[in-house]
Amino acid sequence: MKRPDTARALEPLKPFQRRTVDHAFERLFLAKDSTARFLVADEVGLGKTLVARGIVAKAIDHLWNDVERIDIVYICSNGSIARANLPKLRMGGSMDREFELATRLTLLAPQLSAANLLDSKLNFVSFTPGTSFELGNAGGDHREREVLFQLLAPEVKREIPLINL
Repeated sequence: MKRPDTARALEPLKPFQRRTVDHAFERLFLAKDSTARFLVADEVGLGKTLVARGIVAKAIDHLWNDVERIDIVYICSNGSIARANLPKLRMGGSMDREFELATRLTLLAPQLSAANLLDSKLNFVSFTPGTSFELGNAGGDHREREVLFQLLAPEVKREIPLINL
C-alpha cells in the first residue's frame, strides 16, 4: 500500500474546516500537553465528516513511517450513517481491504482476520452502539462464544467444563 496523499485529502476543505483540522491535529499529536480525545461539534451539514477525514489524513501521514499498522476506529450513531460516511473517510490504497463495518465488538478479531485487514498497513473499522455495545443478549451468540472458547482453551486444562460453559 502506498502512502495516502494528505494534501489531496485536505484540498476540498473550506478555510474554517482546515483550521479545525489543524487545531485538532495539534492538540492530539503535537502539543506538549496533548490530549487523547478531541470533540468537534457544530450544526448539521457543516462538514464534521470532512474535518474527521482531514484529521485522519494528517494522523496517517504523521504515523506512517513510525508504526507497522494504522487502525482507525470510527464510532457512529447508527449503521446507515456509518455506511454513508466510511467511503468519505477513504484515504487511498487497497479500497477493498481497508474498511470493515464490525457487527459486534466481541467479533472484531475474527472479522479483521476474515477481511485480511491484519496484513494491511491502513484499516478503518466502524462500530455503532446498536450493533457493538448493546448488552441485550448477555450470553452472546455462538460466534462470540467460539471466540471466547478459543481465547480460554490454552488456559483451561479440562475441555468439557469449558465446552459446557
